[in-house]
Amino acid sequence: MNIIKQHLTNNDCYKSATKMNIRGLMIHSVGCNVENPINFIKSWNKAGVYKCVHAFVSTYAIYETLPYNYRGWHCGKGQKGSYNSGYIGIELTEPKSIRYIKGGLFEDTDPIYTKRYVKQTYCLAVEYFAYLCKIFSLNPLKPYTILSHSEAHKLGYASDHSDVEHIWNYVGLTMNNFRKDVNTKLLILKNNRNIERCIR
Repeated sequence: MNIIKQHLTNNDCYKSATKMNIRGLMIHSVGCNVENPINFIKSWNKAGVYKCVHAFVSTYAIYETLPYNYRGWHCGKGQKGSYNSGYIGIELTEPKSIRYIKGGLFEDTDPIYTKRYVKQTYCLAVEYFAYLCKIFSLNPLKPYTILSHSEAHKLGYASDHSDVEHIWNYVGLTMNNFRKDVNTKLLILKNNRNIERCIR
């Protein structure tokens, strides 16, 4: 697992340095067909950008963009409040083969490529989330520990987004499978074994 630290030090969220107690992890999907995290890092690393996540996951590496204990600006606010307080927010990049139509609806210009790309980011996210669960002693199977943006919205603690299910369900992946796969990887890590290759 290749983790690259590239903190967004010019972003207002980073500069605010608001600390939080970590309760869980939230997974997002960027919502556009941009594969390279550097594109987001360059456009977000400045003042006046009112969004900031803790990391981006591509098919080949993880770019950490905010200290874990900093309160991010990644899920907005719902009717009951915001899970920005307490949740590490992580964005998955999306394949160049999709074209968004409206909201979470998209067309797929290359289904084989799309499926391969999404599953690659899924597998790397499984490894990364297991790593974070080990660091912060989190149980992936405990309710509300690992959530998608859309799940957080349904609970009343995030803005109305459809990620990551809008693209995962399309290629046969689910949040329940993700939590189970993270738990399996976590058990491997705790036993000091090499992380096995993801096969989804």
